[in-house]
Amino acid sequence: MNICIIPGTFDPLTNGHMDIIKRAHKLFDKIYVTVFDNTSKKTLFTAAERLEILRRACAGMEKIVVDATSELLADYAVSKNAGFIIRGVRNSVDYEYEYDLFRINKKIGNNVDTLLFPSNADNSYISAAFVREMIKYNRDISDFVPEEARGLIIGYHKEKLFGT
Repeated sequence: MNICIIPGTFDPLTNGHMDIIKRAHKLFDKIYVTVFDNTSKKTLFTAAERLEILRRACAGMEKIVVDATSELLADYAVSKNAGFIIRGVRNSVDYEYEYDLFRINKKIGNNVDTLLFPSNADNSYISAAFVREMIKYNRDISDFVPEEARGLIIGYHKEKLFGT
């Protein structure tokens, strides 16, 4: 079975993330789209909220398993028998960062390989940090996040602000 991991913080899920997920869905038999903790990032949404947002957006995609872990990515990939890690890259800065991670994960992850998917031009400027900023200032995020998850993203944020 051809298995891959699509790891991310997904804070929040963006159209760029979904583009990578949909493209991988065409190539793999089983895809773990997994929320990872990134201790260097201060997240807006809890891990449980990010997991639910992903579940909503990936509903109906039969080969996808939405998951969350605090494991090291290489260890998680080995535990799932994944041969590949899929990462999206928007620019040369992303590429350099991901290339270093590829080498580390291959070394410690039982030879797991990494495939880098260049972002679609329509999504190349979208980042989760940008979307968080738009949310913070109550701007419309319709063009940046999946329609299936938009209401949940906005609802979680309003709940944090107003306790409703």
